[in-house]
Formats: sequence, C-alpha cells, structure tokens
Amino acid sequence: MANDWLFAIDADEIDEEDVAPIEIEGKEVAIYRNNGRFYASVDKCTHGNAFLSDGIVVGDVIECPLHQGRFCIKTGKALSAPASIPIETFEVKVENGKVFVKVG
Repeated sequence: MANDWLFAIDADEIDEEDVAPIEIEGKEVAIYRNNGRFYASVDKCTHGNAFLSDGIVVGDVIECPLHQGRFCIKTGKALSAPASIPIETFEVKVENGKVFVKVG
C-alpha cells in the first residue's frame, strides 16, 4: 500500500488556509489548503502530542494549539520553539475535486 494513492477528502471540504483531520489506513493525517494547493502531514505535534488539525494555519505554517510550536506544512520543518523535531509530510495530488495522499 505504500506506493498507492489513497482517497483522503473532497477538496471543497477544506477552506483556504485551513486544516482537516482524517484517518488513512489507520494513520491520523492533517490535510492543509494554502493558495489553492493541498498538503498533508501526520496530525500529531512532535513536541506536545497535540492534534495539529486543532491548530491555526497561516500561509504555509501550522501552529500547534498546545504550546504554539510552528511547522512548515510544505516540508514539515519545525519553525519555532518549543517544536524542534520536524513532522512527517506526505505526497498529495488532486484529481476531479478529490484529494489523494500517499501515506507510505
């Protein structure tokens, strides 16, 4: 299954600069929308074990709701303390208004 594109969510279910929690193959995933593009990462912060999907998206940054650590939604890079470990990101594609993710 690692090389398969799996359906995640309908594109119109996520507003611009927003995030939605989903589960794919038993994995908790956050799907982000920014400038009409979609991104995906694990839904758990690497610092405080909080759901990133409960956080705030500003541009290409997700801010964790627990301790306000920030991550780049494109690369997963930790951008501010207390977060220092990057989050895992996944490949995303959109076809016919549907978002697909490779959760490998």
